Amino acid sequence: MAVVAVALLPLPAAQAAPPLSDHLTITAAGTPAYRLEGDLTGGISVTDRVFDYETDKVQGTATLPGASGGTATVDLKISRNGIFGLSGTFALNDPQAQVQITANVSGNVTSPVDGTITWQANGTVRRGTRSTTQKVGFTLLDRRPDPGDHAIRITHAGQERSAVLRLPDDYDGTPRPVLFHFPGLLEAPSIAEFYGRMADYAQTRGFIMVTPEHYGQGWQGVPAGSTSPDVDDPGFVAALQDILVQRFNADPDRLYASGMSNGGFFTSKMACENQRFAAYAPVSGQLSDQAARDACHPGRPVPIALIHGDGDFVVPYAQAPESADFWARNNGCAATGTDTDLPDLDPGDNTTVTRRDYRDCPASAPVILYTIEGGGHNWPGGTPFLGPFLGGTTYDIDANAVIWDFVSRFHL
Repeated sequence: MAVVAVALLPLPAAQAAPPLSDHLTITAAGTPAYRLEGDLTGGISVTDRVFDYETDKVQGTATLPGASGGTATVDLKISRNGIFGLSGTFALNDPQAQVQITANVSGNVTSPVDGTITWQANGTVRRGTRSTTQKVGFTLLDRRPDPGDHAIRITHAGQERSAVLRLPDDYDGTPRPVLFHFPGLLEAPSIAEFYGRMADYAQTRGFIMVTPEHYGQGWQGVPAGSTSPDVDDPGFVAALQDILVQRFNADPDRLYASGMSNGGFFTSKMACENQRFAAYAPVSGQLSDQAARDACHPGRPVPIALIHGDGDFVVPYAQAPESADFWARNNGCAATGTDTDLPDLDPGDNTTVTRRDYRDCPASAPVILYTIEGGGHNWPGGTPFLGPFLGGTTYDIDANAVIWDFVSRFHL
């Protein structure tokens, strides 16, 4: 699948893009040649695969204005079939023009631009009572995405970059909040989803989940991230924010950021730099040292919840309270907090959780630290990465629920 640059301009918060209709162009050779183009009523669902960003299904029945008046009906039943690629059937019935097209689709389906599907091959064209085999094709612009998984592919700073997102079951094109999750070191979006199930959590809760892929081993500008080439990760994130607002009608006032490990470091960096996120929740990756804290100048109070295990030997726990203290100072909170021992819901996991709420924070910018006693370098409530090798996994909290319950309270 080709990768193309997507040039999108930032939209002011009050101008989130309205829902659009899918658009279809159908052509058939012959004398006279047939062409039908228009916006669809009903829409065709296009979804992608998380692990390779390839189109997975193009399915549905919709209508559009006919070539000679009246209404034409189109039906697509195309899905990925192992090594055979995308295959299925395509049919059009345009009664007023007395044109019917049917074709078996086997290969030749391409996605040259995000949300665009093209196909061309031989099909059966019936004009009145006469049927012939002709070259037929279609171009579908999936301008109103449907619930499910979608890939974003852009060229940024000279490099091909990708992200995957899950639109919730009740997605209807109206403005939705978005949670960005930044995966950890050597962790692709599909791996992050396997161990954390964040998109599954979002699917039934009405918000959009987007997981960008870092370039190389990790996010740049933070510990263990790739150092070359300069891929401008902050600019990549800003481009994704624009795409979410313009193509998927995300609410620009309700964009949020989370991340794990190297992705947690990057989430913390974004809290210092990216003022388009309304709230943040880094997990096992905070402001890593005094130099990172000295370089952090957000210029505003920042709502933030930090989650870290005190048995984490990959990213030392000491970074968490030091970072929380920094954010408390930044937000104008008191230097002390109230500690609450949370219920030990799963005594068998050998962990407990303490929540620290810093006192006297602005209502719009609290600072919360979740300390997982006995917790290692794993996603709370998720499947342990590398089993017990990275330490304990708590099931006393679910990071997905904790993060969403926190960030969703805030807007710009």
